[in-house]
Amino acid sequence: MFFDICPITKKTLALCISILVAMPLLTFAQKQRPSEMVAGYYVVVGAYSANKEHYARRYVDEISKAGKEVDYGFNSKKNLFFVYLDYSQNYKAAISEMRRTRENEQFGDAWVFVCSGGSGLVMTEEEKQRAEKTTEALNKEVGKLDDLYAEKFDKEEKNKGENAGDKGEPATEDEVGEGQEEIAEGGNNITKAKTGTLSDYQLLFILENARNSKEVKGDVQIIDAERAKLLTVVPGDEQVELSDPNNGTGELTLICDVFGFRKSQKSLNYYHPFKDTISTEINVLPDVYVVNFDLVRYHVGDIVVMYNVYYYNDAAVMRPDSKYEVNSLLEMMKENPNYKIRIHGHTNGKSPGKIITMGDSDKYFALADSNKQGFGSAKQLSKERAEIIKSYLVDEGIAADRMEIKAWGGRRMLYDKFSPQAKHNVRVEIEILEE
Repeated sequence: MFFDICPITKKTLALCISILVAMPLLTFAQKQRPSEMVAGYYVVVGAYSANKEHYARRYVDEISKAGKEVDYGFNSKKNLFFVYLDYSQNYKAAISEMRRTRENEQFGDAWVFVCSGGSGLVMTEEEKQRAEKTTEALNKEVGKLDDLYAEKFDKEEKNKGENAGDKGEPATEDEVGEGQEEIAEGGNNITKAKTGTLSDYQLLFILENARNSKEVKGDVQIIDAERAKLLTVVPGDEQVELSDPNNGTGELTLICDVFGFRKSQKSLNYYHPFKDTISTEINVLPDVYVVNFDLVRYHVGDIVVMYNVYYYNDAAVMRPDSKYEVNSLLEMMKENPNYKIRIHGHTNGKSPGKIITMGDSDKYFALADSNKQGFGSAKQLSKERAEIIKSYLVDEGIAADRMEIKAWGGRRMLYDKFSPQAKHNVRVEIEILEE
């Protein structure tokens, strides 16, 4: 009955059978197809051009035989296949895993690839900027290097096949490891001979909040330790080349002093950069030497100067360039709701004079026609200047009872009021009362 309604010819039956047979094969092929790498941090041990996927697969197979978890994926932005042993959404976790990976000689040149695109996860704008900077060095070389490895791999495969009588036999784990090592070394015709000094590397400083691993904006001072001379100031998260200090010893001091965090200091030797520093400074990418600053928030009893808070003359109104540091204080107060602070105000001199306050204006960082002008003591001016910071924080959601005011006027000047340094007498200090 059914066959009368829906007759099946031999040709139709053969077609149905061929489709059923092909379906598992299609599914298997789809499973084997590498996925687009999502945003995050990958501990990578190999990189291959888009037309060299078979080498990536072979390398994955060899690592898998050793019982290690490994995978590979495609990054369409870089047009590269990456073989990786670990994936993380946290930069510090990826760095730690990379250190452990490098303890295995086979993966002694593992690096952290920062993927900013792909599907799935979304990175912040700051993370995207970091990704662009930290992958730039790798992508300048990887095209040439994977061609070198492909040529070597083909040659080894051929020789091994001839010796074993089986050209299809895969390379051993040791042979693949040697190939990867040659990629890292690059050969004389690809990379210059290494001297072992910082002249071989670009410096990259990573500043992070030790509490939550969030990136911190700030600078690092590089000081000639022998001459006590400032050599340069380098922004965090920016690759730079550092010239030979020519100070005999190569000793350098690195100082990171960002408002909201305790000052952090490290030592580094230009001629022996890996001596006694490997636990905190690592070469993440070829030719990039990374120094990590894990910055710690202030503790009870700390008193710090807001060096980058400036006021208009005779006014308790802040200049526009004060906003960044005041917002840093705001972020600190939001991050730890247990913080209680005292805001100390200081002036240059003790003489009374004109005092301009906000009045009816709502502008904390600009003068306005609605500002109020009066007359008062230096102590009153210092109080008004401390109060404006408190008012700004209250408007941004910080409870008023978490802040106290202490007005000093000119009683604690750092320099003579007529000296070239007198401008530093006008300052605000933050004292941590509770945390």
